[in-house]
Amino acid sequence: MSGIRKNACTDAIIKTLSYSGVFGYPLTFYQLTSTLITKQRFTPKKIRKELNRLVEYGVVRKIKGKYMLRGVRYHNTEKRIKISKGIIEKNKATVMLLTKIPWIKMIAITGSVANQDAAEGSDLDLLFITEKNRLWICRGFVFLILKIAGKLPKNQKERDICPNIFIDERKLSWAKKKRNLYVAQNIISMQPLIWRDDIYFDFIKSNKWISKYFTNFKIKSPTKKQKKRKSKENPFMNAIENIARKAQINYMKEAITTEVVDSKLIHFNKNDSSNNILIKYKALLKKTKRY
Repeated sequence: MSGIRKNACTDAIIKTLSYSGVFGYPLTFYQLTSTLITKQRFTPKKIRKELNRLVEYGVVRKIKGKYMLRGVRYHNTEKRIKISKGIIEKNKATVMLLTKIPWIKMIAITGSVANQDAAEGSDLDLLFITEKNRLWICRGFVFLILKIAGKLPKNQKERDICPNIFIDERKLSWAKKKRNLYVAQNIISMQPLIWRDDIYFDFIKSNKWISKYFTNFKIKSPTKKQKKRKSKENPFMNAIENIARKAQINYMKEAITTEVVDSKLIHFNKNDSSNNILIKYKALLKKTKRY
């Protein structure tokens, strides 16, 4: 950035707008401050001061109260927000059926809908956290309900709901080799629909590593803790879980490629675009820093 004095705060602003710029999504001041990519904490006053300087020097544009980088093409966010809300509303009744599965401790929306950035034809990505030793039973019931509800057409591109992540409550911490900016952003943007036993707060606490990217992101745990339901060991249900795991893995083994499938985590993501997004982010960041 020639002609403008750089500092840690301007760097953080540029990083944040570069990442949102990859998706063509301009940010309000609140969105910028709450998702600031930084290891150092800055006050809103400091952020606004440096942001105004970046606007003054033409590195950043401000249009209708939203901030974006110069030279980056942005889409209609109002339209994307409307589409995202429509997808949630369209699938609300079906998702409510999924909440009736007794061993599910949390259901959360992730991906483009959670970021209010869904395009026409986008599906609803869902993350599930289950009780211990009930991962595969829960997945079986989820797919059974979706099948009955007509939400699982053979052509996967036509599916409205994508239940692509199932996590056993004993494995809340994200695998170290998978930790990056893309995953961290998906975690802070996820929208929990239901949870019990304070499992959402346990999930965030187990993934403190996200503060490496988003220091400003803070979730206040409730002062009054939920009364946790004690789960007793049930050898019969554990046996059913084992049968469900073997049956489902056997059914889908030919389709498994890079997906993670074990007794505590199921993560299907055939069209993993994380690497491509991070490459685009680094390229845009490098280009912007030349200004």
